[in-house]
Amino acid sequence: MTIPVPVRSAGVFLAGAIICFVGPPLAMGVFAADGVPAVLVAVAAAELVSAAALIAWWLRRHGLTRRSLGLTSRHWRRDMLIAVATVPPRLLLEFGVLMPAAGGEANPEIQEILRMSAAGPAALAATLFLGIVGGGIAEELYFRGFLLGAIPQRSARPQVTLWVAVVVSVVLFGLLHLPASALDALSITVAGLVYTGLFLATRRLTAPMVAHALWNAAALCTVLVIYG
Repeated sequence: MTIPVPVRSAGVFLAGAIICFVGPPLAMGVFAADGVPAVLVAVAAAELVSAAALIAWWLRRHGLTRRSLGLTSRHWRRDMLIAVATVPPRLLLEFGVLMPAAGGEANPEIQEILRMSAAGPAALAATLFLGIVGGGIAEELYFRGFLLGAIPQRSARPQVTLWVAVVVSVVLFGLLHLPASALDALSITVAGLVYTGLFLATRRLTAPMVAHALWNAAALCTVLVIYG
């Protein structure tokens, strides 16, 4: 029996999500000490390289180009401005409402950033590198460009597939970040909705990539200013 293309693509996507975004952090947690800069950089590189390799293989197999992912420089200035505009309201929501309600300085995510800061500038820079490369680039390439941009193009019902992919994008993106509480889950859901909305609005990866990378950098800096 021949497996339909959408089913095969869904299987590739789900398997790839585990390989690319669960495998490297799990290996870091099992085999490395917390806060080792080289390990954080290696995790970011592994996520980006593995995600890019899987996507490139899938695109070649289905006769598509990188433009199907939304990788284009068209309207990049406008897209960057839109991305920047999403950060201030999210900072107000996160650090004005959600983070204080989730324990403030005692929150595990805050404690992790503070531990990295205490480990020295190299560990902090590596944390930022992981947030920008592993998060802003690799995750957006995979969860927005691949899932929302490329995969629906190989479906007989692209609009239906797209909206199913939207739900999967937000839900799976949140689950892979392992939220520790309902408030953490709300925070990562807001993030997923913002990045997904940016991709749907522009059909390009510039806005979600910039918004994601900038958010990770801004959130780290805000933690250090408020709690450091």
